[in-house]
Amino acid sequence: MICSNCGHDNPDERKYCRTCSKPLSLGASPARATASAPPLTDSRPAVSARLNKMAVASLVSGFLGLLPPFGLAAVALGHLSRNQIAKSRGEERGTGIAFAGLILGYGQLTIFAILFLGLLGFVGEIRQDLAKHPDTRLALLDRIAHGDPYHVTPQRTARQEQTAMQALHLIQAKEEEYLAAHPDEGYACQMYKLGATVGHDASGQTGLDTLLVQSHYSMTFNGCGRIPGTVPGTSSPPIYRILSVPRSDGNGPEAPVFCLDQVNGIERYSNAQAGDAVAVIATSGSDQCPLTGTHVD
Repeated sequence: MICSNCGHDNPDERKYCRTCSKPLSLGASPARATASAPPLTDSRPAVSARLNKMAVASLVSGFLGLLPPFGLAAVALGHLSRNQIAKSRGEERGTGIAFAGLILGYGQLTIFAILFLGLLGFVGEIRQDLAKHPDTRLALLDRIAHGDPYHVTPQRTARQEQTAMQALHLIQAKEEEYLAAHPDEGYACQMYKLGATVGHDASGQTGLDTLLVQSHYSMTFNGCGRIPGTVPGTSSPPIYRILSVPRSDGNGPEAPVFCLDQVNGIERYSNAQAGDAVAVIATSGSDQCPLTGTHVD
């Protein structure tokens, strides 16, 4: 017990101070007074935790998750915000909001993954079907590369003109092969004898059938075989002449006309020359194409 007179600390059982001999019961002990004093309270106002902005951004991105970038953003922002809230030690809040953004983001990413796998399966089935039908595949690739095949453009007409010339060169070579294999018969006078309807070449580069289809030209024999000679029992050398006319459903009005014979090869007639050339071919008894156009090597 501390003496209220001199401040000397005395045992609790003493009634008089050892130093000043004053009664200890007359003064209160400062230590006891201090101990019995009520505890002081902090009068500062409590600060509320702030809302994490990334959590809000995650939730907003989740609602916009119909677009794949927003779904990814919802997941990324949700994880970042939850990590920031955990490290803030109560200064930030929004864990539930971030969790909702994560649910929306992951849900939408799962849906997109399922749709993507379904699309891959669908594309795989289409590829297998196209592999079984090479002609359809070629037509589809041509449409992708050159647009609508029914829409006539100058570029398309020029491309089909080149294809028609390739077909005529191939016919010319096949006629020579046929004559060598059938000297008594002479040149072939039907396209099927040249392989035009035997089958399609899968590559689409050298097959006569493919070239004829892609050129959008009608090619017909206009004179073929052996012309009887003036002396009974004789005949002239074998001949053939093919007229190649562009089809109007696939070529423009500027598309040229071609004529092929065994002597002069391929003759090209412009739109202005075509009318007279076709009239001569139809009415003339000659076995050769009129040389009024441009020779094609």
